[in-house]
Amino acid sequence: MKKILVALTLLLGFGLVSQTYAQKAKVLEHQPKKKPAWVNSLVKDYIIVVASGSTLEDAQERAILKVKEHIISSVADNISSTSEYTLTEDTKSGDMSITENYKVATKTRAADIPFIKGISVNQVEEYYWEKVSEKCGITFYYHIKYPFTEFQLKKLIMEYERADRELTQQLEGFLARIDDAESIEELNQLSNIIKALSTSFIDVDNRKTKCNVAVSKISQMIKNVSIEAVGTSLGEIRFSLYTNGRIIKTSATPKVKSNCAKINDIKPDGDEWVVKYSVDECYDDPDNKITVRCGSASKDFWFNVKENSVEIFVNADINLTGGTDNGETIEGCRCAIPVVSKYDSPFVIEKVVLNFGNEAPIIIENIGQKFSGKGNHDLTLTIDKQLDKSVYTQKKYPTVKGTIFFKAVNSNESNAYRLYNQKITTDW
Repeated sequence: MKKILVALTLLLGFGLVSQTYAQKAKVLEHQPKKKPAWVNSLVKDYIIVVASGSTLEDAQERAILKVKEHIISSVADNISSTSEYTLTEDTKSGDMSITENYKVATKTRAADIPFIKGISVNQVEEYYWEKVSEKCGITFYYHIKYPFTEFQLKKLIMEYERADRELTQQLEGFLARIDDAESIEELNQLSNIIKALSTSFIDVDNRKTKCNVAVSKISQMIKNVSIEAVGTSLGEIRFSLYTNGRIIKTSATPKVKSNCAKINDIKPDGDEWVVKYSVDECYDDPDNKITVRCGSASKDFWFNVKENSVEIFVNADINLTGGTDNGETIEGCRCAIPVVSKYDSPFVIEKVVLNFGNEAPIIIENIGQKFSGKGNHDLTLTIDKQLDKSVYTQKKYPTVKGTIFFKAVNSNESNAYRLYNQKITTDW
């Protein structure tokens, strides 16, 4: 370790004193009565300073401040001396500003050391003051003899270095938390903390660079937040916020709006956000949407007001074929009904009733056939009832009436489609 530089005395030039008295200055009052020998001298293990002011209190306060400045400068000189290995290249090239900046930063932080803060007139070992009449008026000169040994300087340097190591540990701890931050608020908090820490380091300090990189990284993480759908259905949207491929939370409620839907509720659910809305005032329009914003992130969720709707109809002949021919009757024939769905929503056919004039209706129950998707679907049934071939035939009844009972899967809503003058064919 390099030899510690010790500068324990601060001495006003004798020229100033000589000049003052050369101007026929007159000492009007002084304490103590006898001027001590240490005034304007060098004394080992002591700091000797003098300060002037328009009042005694002002001169005393300035003298104490000079003591602090002297001790702080001594710490800064020794710290910068032991840190020269980080500054060698620049100082060899003739640029001494980096070293000076390092000293300034060190002085600023050294001022926060408890010992420095504790310097006060109570620790002064001896003092001497004079009230002097000068050409410019009355001036007070306050001299202080303040104890400060080399051992105390070493302790201050050790205390400073310990605090500096703790500062490094704090920084590393905050940097490690960035990738594990669970919320946007935590990221913002880390950014503010790291920005505050960065002011403790000069530009050439590697820790300053780490701070700047970390703040930039956090800013980019927040900027890159995206909204990803988890699940959507008519009336409800579920989404999560992502950044860098992982979920990130926020305590700030996202802003949600729609061109027609009424937003009923916005609330968090674990890692997700749930938006509930109603579409009572919405028309069947392909431009219907819910827009979600969170910070700079935005996403549109399109919806179809008919998403849960089920509407079906029959667009071709109903066909009765096959079965067991018993001569005058037929049993177990096949009934094919071409069903068309107007929407994509799934539905279940529960029951079918066919009316051939005033004849006994054909009733097929407990069907339970499920269909999904918009367009044509083939409903194929078996009629277990024995049918009179001369009655239940297209020759006698070319059209039938009836009802198809069905249920919407999404809404569990039951409905029915009526058959009127529906053409029918039989192969008997």
